Amino acid sequence: MKKTIIIALAAAALVSCAKEKLNPVPSNAVLDEQIFSSVETAKNALNSGMAYVAHYYNLTLDTISSELMGEDATLTSGAYGLPTYSWLEYAYTYSQTPSESPWQFGYANYIWPNAYKAIDVANNIIAHFEDAPEQPGLENLLGQAHALRGYFFLRLVRLFAPAYSLDADAAGIILRTTPAGLESEHLGRASVKNVYTQIINDLDYGRQNCSDADTKYFTPKACALLMARAYLDMNDYAKAKAKAEEAADNVFDGSNLMSQAEYQAGFHTANDEWLMYAASEESTSNYYASVPSFYYLAKSAVSADENGQASIDDLDYLETEEEEDFFEEPLYGYSTVRWTARFRNSFDDDDCRKLFPFYFDEADGWLTSKFRHRGGSLGVADFPIARIAEAYLIKAECELQPGGNTAAAQEVLNALQEARGAGTTEATEATIYQERRKELYGEGFVLADMKRLHLSLDRTQDPEHWSTLTTLPADSPRFMFPMPEVELLYNKALTKNDQNAYWKK
Repeated sequence: MKKTIIIALAAAALVSCAKEKLNPVPSNAVLDEQIFSSVETAKNALNSGMAYVAHYYNLTLDTISSELMGEDATLTSGAYGLPTYSWLEYAYTYSQTPSESPWQFGYANYIWPNAYKAIDVANNIIAHFEDAPEQPGLENLLGQAHALRGYFFLRLVRLFAPAYSLDADAAGIILRTTPAGLESEHLGRASVKNVYTQIINDLDYGRQNCSDADTKYFTPKACALLMARAYLDMNDYAKAKAKAEEAADNVFDGSNLMSQAEYQAGFHTANDEWLMYAASEESTSNYYASVPSFYYLAKSAVSADENGQASIDDLDYLETEEEEDFFEEPLYGYSTVRWTARFRNSFDDDDCRKLFPFYFDEADGWLTSKFRHRGGSLGVADFPIARIAEAYLIKAECELQPGGNTAAAQEVLNALQEARGAGTTEATEATIYQERRKELYGEGFVLADMKRLHLSLDRTQDPEHWSTLTTLPADSPRFMFPMPEVELLYNKALTKNDQNAYWKK
């Protein structure tokens, strides 16, 4: 297939996505008494809620935006032979807007309502079954619903509110815990503190009641790790450490991590280290809107020279059998996300996570093969929601805090580094943060880490960045996404003054 054909298909997919209404029929429109007549039939409602976990409005936009708002990732600008797209540019340039128009800058209007649809599914399940007589599967159903609600509250508060460690009493998000309807009470923004209290309560309920062994759903260990993530945001290091240990079965010797071969094969199929994942099959694929569509180009290029530069002309391949040798695997998706040379060079050569096979122009950045499609099918790729490696990093960070064990921090950090084939380092706050960036890059942690650690943005060290926004001070209000204007317009408990500071008019 020629590159031009693929680009045309991608453009068609983009136009189609752009024309979709942001607010389709509310999720509770199909959640009637028949669906909630039994636990067995209510599982369909649960599955509809779980589908939002993998939906690109949440998974792709949230995850990749969080990466592009940092320093390590950039977008191809279109100046080096490959086209770029409006997708995710708003995040990279910090030019997002609260309005629906122009659509390419208003992704808050996608993420916010879609997350609340998932929350509404959870609220309906909880409301219908909270006082139901005991029956097989009821506890797990309620556990899944609570965990689903807590999971999306956590994603939302990290995007749309200031860090807990900055101002726990600041306005957070809307804390709706009952089913939405025409007669529902209009709610204002709950405090960040109250939102995190609800998150912990919901995830803990899931931790105690989820019994599904399928990691496409919430499991006790997945809930424990999500709790550790939330406690880390709250600077509650003792509880974060305890939940990280629970998630990892208190094993931190590297034996419960994926192998180097599994890591280098590219993230596309769940393995034993993944405590929870967003599943994707042919029937549920987001195609061009999937996470690997934006990250993935090809595993390697035969045409790349010893410095990693490949010829962009080699993209015109697969015309003949001989041309298949130019690239091991074909171009799929948008493939617009790049990584800076400084970030790539921060990895040891033997580190299995150094998955940056080549670049087309040094000024455009390196491509990554960490995320790939499965079986040659566009967008078919599982994506980790919770991995044991994160538990290692949380434990190491917590052990450095007052009352912790610095020797344990060193041991845990080095176990992770050795498992990945990297050289060991001293355990400090700086080296643990650097290890988080290396281990979790592309998985959507950067923005939340910058906020909770009160880090500034500095892109001046990396010439690949073309955005005119190169620096931001720590705790900048621009690290928060804008509240969607439609929420402020129709929610009678809110006014324009409830908008996040940077976007107030």
